[in-house]
Amino acid sequence: NNDYKKKKKQPPLDPPYNCPPLQSWRTTKHGLPITYFRCWKWKPELASSKESETHLAYHIHHLLRRIPNNNRKKKDVSRICVIFDMRGFETYMLPHIHKCINILRCQYPGRAGAMCFINVPIYFTTVWKIISPWLDDEIRSKVFFAERGVDDVEKAVGFLNGRKLKTGLF
Repeated sequence: NNDYKKKKKQPPLDPPYNCPPLQSWRTTKHGLPITYFRCWKWKPELASSKESETHLAYHIHHLLRRIPNNNRKKKDVSRICVIFDMRGFETYMLPHIHKCINILRCQYPGRAGAMCFINVPIYFTTVWKIISPWLDDEIRSKVFFAERGVDDVEKAVGFLNGRKLKTGLF
């Protein structure tokens, strides 16, 4: 019944342990698998450098496994999407972010499809001036700062669905 499909609620964008059984994870309309990163829950200082790298690799591999492979329309999807909720962001996190960016660039080149930032603190404009030189033009072109009204993950998905995103590696 089409009415049932229209009313069917989308699964939440929480970490893997909250995925409903036998239900695929959310993707953008472009087919990019989405993960939701919450700064206020991140405590990078509590892990060793090696543990942080392993954790990041686990999450990237988890996203890559979620790339749809049975959708003929989106068969060229090979990139991932991350929504960053910046509430709780602290400047001490910058070196950890730099390390994550380097791992993504060196170990997973071309895999970033979209990185959307929501609830960005006012002072982040200054932080962005520090971070953006770490990024090449390709990565910078995939960074989106949502306007103030986009303040939750569902609105961020809608925001990204209104953008033209590159899905394939080439």
